[in-house]
Amino acid sequence: MSETMAQRLIHPAHAQLVEAARAERRALVRALAIEADWRFHDGPEWAARYWAAFGDLRRDVDSAPELRLGAALAPRSGWSPLAPVESDQARAIFRALLAALHPQVAPRAAAADTEGLWSLAVRAYRGGDAARLRELLARAQPNAAAARLPDDIVALRSEHDRLVGARAAVDRRLAELSQSFPFNLRDRLDDADWVRRQRLGLRQVLEFVAPPRRRSAQGDRQQVS
Repeated sequence: MSETMAQRLIHPAHAQLVEAARAERRALVRALAIEADWRFHDGPEWAARYWAAFGDLRRDVDSAPELRLGAALAPRSGWSPLAPVESDQARAIFRALLAALHPQVAPRAAAADTEGLWSLAVRAYRGGDAARLRELLARAQPNAAAARLPDDIVALRSEHDRLVGARAAVDRRLAELSQSFPFNLRDRLDDADWVRRQRLGLRQVLEFVAPPRRRSAQGDRQQVS
């Protein structure tokens, strides 16, 4: 009997630890996929929608880098060039590539990726190239073996703990992003009443900070007389 098989049969925590590590890996893949969506597709789209709604009322574009970014992206109203069905397919393929190639999800597979498949996958996903993603997924199939969880109980426990820490780090990044522009507006830009109130508030601010209007010379003469 091999040592690996003996560990599986003797150590009572092996099966539970495998399931826990798999669950952590799935959660990490899901969190990283959400982060990629936000950074590459949803965030720029939300920024463009914000500037489409408020760009004519903002005068502080040069005061913050994120506002300059939003202004630059504003003309691109439809960020993703994919149709809805194709977009869903591209997201599913990218998530499969992420599970097989991402350095935080599968470090051994990433180390064995001599072709730079992960970098190519990120570039294709960022550009909305679904055909390229399908091609890369086929090329990444041999990396699946290196992405398997270790059998050794000590290595497995170490990998589980690493996955827990990696997922927590991504969750923190998502929490921080959710409080910053434009991610903090994702649930509000569809609310026409909120947009109306915000536009009204911006108009009032502009009127308050605007320099006082100079009276005409004729009006001054009339006031003196």
